[in-house]
Amino acid sequence: MAPTIRLLLAFSAIGAGLIHLAVGAGAPFPLSVLLVGFGIAELGWAVATLSTGRIVLPRLMLGGALVPVAVWAATATLGSGLGVSAQATGLPLFPMFIASLFNIFLAVTLAVIARKAASGLGKSIESAKPAGWKFATALVLGGVIFSGLTTLALAATNAGLYAVPHGSHSVPGLEFLESDAHAGH
Repeated sequence: MAPTIRLLLAFSAIGAGLIHLAVGAGAPFPLSVLLVGFGIAELGWAVATLSTGRIVLPRLMLGGALVPVAVWAATATLGSGLGVSAQATGLPLFPMFIASLFNIFLAVTLAVIARKAASGLGKSIESAKPAGWKFATALVLGGVIFSGLTTLALAATNAGLYAVPHGSHSVPGLEFLESDAHAGH
């Protein structure tokens, strides 16, 4: 498998895993357990794929990448059918949409790889070594795209909404002490 494809698959799994962990932290208990489990599995798969230099358990990940998408679809459908808003289910729309895009990218790419391997075209793909500049370009573009989307999605989770803004390190309830600390500057 081409190193650039492995890199992009790992970036996608890392992004989806981080989003699932952040959404799972604020979700209702049963969904929280599922999402945290998905996040840990996705992060573990990405680390294993990057460290071994090959795609680890591609068929398992092919099906496994679609499970969080199906859980989100079922939760959204059942919630809307019961008259419950998407926010009441504990799964925010934008972060779950981005994580689902990452998971669908994983599944589609792994399906194409499996199809090419079954037809005999996979050997030429595996033996292809990218030029250094191609790999560097994929690294930079993949990093910018996946980290940008992941950061926006993480900011829209409960963890991101309640994060302390940069530059303010106040302790709630002790603001009166901090207002006098910098009075002489």
